[in-house]
Amino acid sequence: MLAQSGSGKSSSGPMSRSSQRKAKNEFLNRPDGFVMVYREWFNSAAYRDLSLTARCLLMEMHILYRPGRNGALSLSVVNAAKRLNVTQRTVRPAFHELAEHGFISLTKGEYWQERKAREWRLTFLKCNGSEPTDEWRFWKPDQPVIRIGKKSPLSKVA
Repeated sequence: MLAQSGSGKSSSGPMSRSSQRKAKNEFLNRPDGFVMVYREWFNSAAYRDLSLTARCLLMEMHILYRPGRNGALSLSVVNAAKRLNVTQRTVRPAFHELAEHGFISLTKGEYWQERKAREWRLTFLKCNGSEPTDEWRFWKPDQPVIRIGKKSPLSKVA
């Protein structure tokens, strides 16, 4: 049953223009922004094949993204594990998965002497003025975009 105000109008009736404007402004003025996910890659076979840990890691990396910063997204295994509330042993393979499925690409290796983590690029977003490479499109089951072997810089992600 709808509540009635003193004027006889229901409280669930149409909003006034000023109320609509205020509601719209409240939505647009969120302090931390938002992350846009394109259905194209979200519904892709490459994304659907990812483990839940890899999917969550991809979202964390997407949240770190800022225009002009892609290619320099720095997230260590230690910090990723803290952000996801999992162990380093759990998150390490997620980095491999994301690279093998073409969602991230290593742009700079770690400098453990200087305590600097690797830097990554999200392949589905622009980088340095260039269009996205969308490497995830080339992924097929049993045909990863990149193979991570023992000599790969990714093989010792830390």
